Amino acid sequence: MAIKAEVRTATGTGASKKARNEGKIPVTLYGQSVEVTSLLVDRREFEGLLKKEGSNAVFDVEYDGKSQKVILKDFEKAAIKDLFYSIDLEAISADQKLTVEVPLSLVNEETVKIGIVELVLNTVQVETKPDSIPNSFEIDVTGMEIGDTKSIADLEVPEGVEILVEAEETIVSVSAPTEEPEETDEEEVAEPEVIGEEATEEEE
Repeated sequence: MAIKAEVRTATGTGASKKARNEGKIPVTLYGQSVEVTSLLVDRREFEGLLKKEGSNAVFDVEYDGKSQKVILKDFEKAAIKDLFYSIDLEAISADQKLTVEVPLSLVNEETVKIGIVELVLNTVQVETKPDSIPNSFEIDVTGMEIGDTKSIADLEVPEGVEILVEAEETIVSVSAPTEEPEETDEEEVAEPEVIGEEATEEEE
């Protein structure tokens, strides 16, 4: 997948704000094989790519007559409007091995009728080539009961992907529901005795 970009000639806060108002996102491209370059990409095009490819998106960025394979390294977003402020892209090669965090997600959680399913790890670190990065690892919890666990060893790992976490590391568990304390009727609660009240009355 590829995305078009233009070389960014104007920099600074004012120029960045103007670019965002025009529907573009400031980009910093860097890596061992390229010079640090400031670019602009179309916001809708980038958001569409990210939605399809995920947080570990690997794609080609085309700019100034060049095409460079990159990985999304970092980004900054506005908290209120949920808009991208800036993006960092790292230039990579097709044969380069990358270390990335891959999300874990639960499947068929609704089939566990008794017990609380807890995802112990949200992501797992892997090493693989750019074209082999999984979007996520799905964990099927069908049939799990209270006391059951699943570990890294239970994941279905594609060929060419190495997980950099110990195989016995727990990733999901099912625990017993916690019992909530019984509510006490306020009328049944005895009023606290005021110490020294009787002694005061006797003295009077």
